[in-house]
Amino acid sequence: MVLTLALALTFAPRLFAKGEQAKLATLSSEISQLQKKLRTTRTEHDKSAADLRAIELQSAASRRQVLSLDKEIRLLGKEQGKLYAQQQQLDQQRQRQAGQVAQELAAAYRLGREEPLKVLLNLENPAELGRTLKYYEHIVKARSKIIEDYQSTLRELDNIGQSLLNKQNDLTNKRHQLQALHQSLKVEVQQRSALLKNSRQLISSEKGRLTKLSLERQQLERIIQTLQKHLQNLNIPDNQAFSQRRGKLPWPVKGRLGHSFGSARGSHLKWHGWLLRATEASPVKAIHHGRVVFSNYLRGQGLLIILDHGDNYLSLYAHNQVLLKETGDWVYPGDLIAKVGNTGGLERSALYFEIRRKGKAIDPKRWLKPRA
Repeated sequence: MVLTLALALTFAPRLFAKGEQAKLATLSSEISQLQKKLRTTRTEHDKSAADLRAIELQSAASRRQVLSLDKEIRLLGKEQGKLYAQQQQLDQQRQRQAGQVAQELAAAYRLGREEPLKVLLNLENPAELGRTLKYYEHIVKARSKIIEDYQSTLRELDNIGQSLLNKQNDLTNKRHQLQALHQSLKVEVQQRSALLKNSRQLISSEKGRLTKLSLERQQLERIIQTLQKHLQNLNIPDNQAFSQRRGKLPWPVKGRLGHSFGSARGSHLKWHGWLLRATEASPVKAIHHGRVVFSNYLRGQGLLIILDHGDNYLSLYAHNQVLLKETGDWVYPGDLIAKVGNTGGLERSALYFEIRRKGKAIDPKRWLKPRA
């Protein structure tokens, strides 16, 4: 996946000047070059990590298609429901009109074809003759209108019937596509499990595991340093500064705390954020307004999204199943930005979450609302 930059900021509070766009383009270019360097394959461990990245990105693409198809199926279902309601309403209308047509046909039969002519020939008063002609003309028009309305209703019913058939065919095709995607995902999950097993076999000791974690940490720090260098020159419009939200920010996901800030991760490694255990595909939400400055895959972090909240504050959301925002997008508190996953080599689904100030990780406990 290539890191892309959406310069057309649809949800931006204000349009960027050309100078700001140039700064963002420079940042995007430098991050892309850094990612290529970090992905360089040197050892068997690197090859295993590259394979894992490829299969997790493929799974993420499949899940994005699943989300898109789910949305299309829901919309088709709603459209189908509306058509069924219209069909029912038109059928009731058809029944009423059929009754009217039957009544008019019976009346015409009773009157007979020659009766109006006999009545007219027996009339001697010209004024009465005119009124009678007008009366019969009105009857003919009324009957014609009833029949035309009935025929129009029948045509509408035919059209809706065809539309319903088309919608049903679309739904069937979409469901077949969805079924095929789910089958592909099952295969991808199996392939990922095999890759993880192979990766664990390559790292046979605790020392090897810590070396791997240390390397992945260094790569994240290099990304943060590069971001920090550029972000201090960019402006984030705000109506309430991040620094004023201490202890008031919402949790990014519904889950329980698995590992807290500062807890031991090994002999000399510590957690720089929170690992929040959560159900797979649970919504991940922005804790504060800001702009997406990184939305891509990073070794050890999986699908990672980083938000710039201004005033040198960043928030990080890692191990996502799928990313729902692109670099350059503006977000607001509570916006859905990703879904919980296990990318980056996790065994179980979880969200790794950090808050940073001037590039340094700080304890999220001081910033997020206490849980009831």
